[in-house]
Amino acid sequence: MAVRKREYLLQVAQRMFCSTGFHAVSVDAIIAEAGVARMTVYKNFGSKEDLIVATLRREDKQFRQWLTSSIEALSTKPADRICGLFSALHQRFATEGYYGCAFIRASIEFPDPQHPVHQAAREHKEMIRSYLRGLAGEAGASNPIALAEQLYLLFEGAITASQLHGEPWPADYARQAAEHLVAGSLSSH
Repeated sequence: MAVRKREYLLQVAQRMFCSTGFHAVSVDAIIAEAGVARMTVYKNFGSKEDLIVATLRREDKQFRQWLTSSIEALSTKPADRICGLFSALHQRFATEGYYGCAFIRASIEFPDPQHPVHQAAREHKEMIRSYLRGLAGEAGASNPIALAEQLYLLFEGAITASQLHGEPWPADYARQAAEHLVAGSLSSH
């Protein structure tokens, strides 16, 4: 029962933090929404910051699952997977209830690079960079690191623009730019 209660509490906190903001949501609001005792929160997480980090870890796990399943379902060719990433982002942005990027929000609300919340956000973004380096290398890019960094900037730019405008179109333009980058990187050797 304790594991289910902890997971439910994380689910509620994730929804509230990610849609409203980490500083804007109080522990009392989470307790009221989840219908749990204050002791349950502090017994499982110790502090609001620990709850935020746990929420980000849960968000990261879900994003990783979405990323790999979405991309791998699109194609077996690494170059096609790279461009498919942006098609998958478009679908994600168009999904009802999409609240933007919790990790960008966390890094803004907790700007100190040494803060555990900021570090959790950075770890997530480093995972994306690593994933893109792997795809660029598998695709046979002439300079996989440069291609991966360029794709990463397109990826993050699309997320930020979509969050700002509340529309999925930034992913389409990022995909078009990615197609040019990939074609140029693969044709240069």
